[in-house]
Amino acid sequence: MEGPDEGELAGIELRHLRYFAAVAEAGTVTEAARRLRIAQPSLSQQIRRLERRVGTPLFRRLPHGMVPTEAGRLLLEGAGRAFEELRSSVAAARAVPYTTAAVGVCRGVPQAVLAVAEEVMARGRPLRLAYRQADSGRQGELLHDGTLAFGILRAPVDTSGLAVRTLADAPLGVLLHVRHPLAERPELTWSDLAGQRLLWFPSARAPGYAAEVLAHVGAHGWTPETRVDADGGHTLFRHRLIGDHGLVALRTRAASLGDPDLVWRPVGPEPPRERLLLAAAAHTPWAEPVAGADPGSRAVRGG
Repeated sequence: MEGPDEGELAGIELRHLRYFAAVAEAGTVTEAARRLRIAQPSLSQQIRRLERRVGTPLFRRLPHGMVPTEAGRLLLEGAGRAFEELRSSVAAARAVPYTTAAVGVCRGVPQAVLAVAEEVMARGRPLRLAYRQADSGRQGELLHDGTLAFGILRAPVDTSGLAVRTLADAPLGVLLHVRHPLAERPELTWSDLAGQRLLWFPSARAPGYAAEVLAHVGAHGWTPETRVDADGGHTLFRHRLIGDHGLVALRTRAASLGDPDLVWRPVGPEPPRERLLLAAAAHTPWAEPVAGADPGSRAVRGG
């Protein structure tokens, strides 16, 4: 579809036509300015600017008012049709029904990852997203039975019958209190963590992820005693880290920002990684944006 001729419409804005129509209806700039609640000199200036851009006088200035010229009358008729078309188009757009999609979200998903997920889920359709917390270990079942349209979950999981897309793939680092003895070091090794306990989560929430991370750190020589944080709230999580200098957590950098009392340190060599997925049940309409190739949507990746 061809667009409007930019040479003919250059500089003409919707507000200029609205001002023009108001003056034509009111008969005077003074009354139109009062109705529009703008200053009279400003309105007069806008009308003169519109006449220059159209290239012809639009009003005859009479002692007691302003009357549209023939050119002004034609523009007024066209503007009326344009306003009516615009009102009709806005009403039609508002009438398009929105579909509500339930989205399961595992704990600790960074805002940047949610933004990427929303871009994918809502593409090409009027969609309202209703978020609910759902552990990674349960989302497959909830996707298959239709309770959830989409799921944001931690890998690895059983993806049988699911369309999946990677939203984020980032290394885990060590999160600790700023007064922790290891906090002064810019980066840590596995041997630095000897004797440190790990503030962990109930493995049932993401069993594949929990097993993978603990096996990975164990293979690098750190087999920590775990202290399970069953509450899941950030306030108690940080309270436990602040109150115990023998306790650390594993988080991505993105999930660790915004708390001045905690610091994140990279650990290596070969840190474990956190991979967050967007999933939908295959052979459903929800799977189409998840499975579709889209170079404009990129996963959030860490170094």
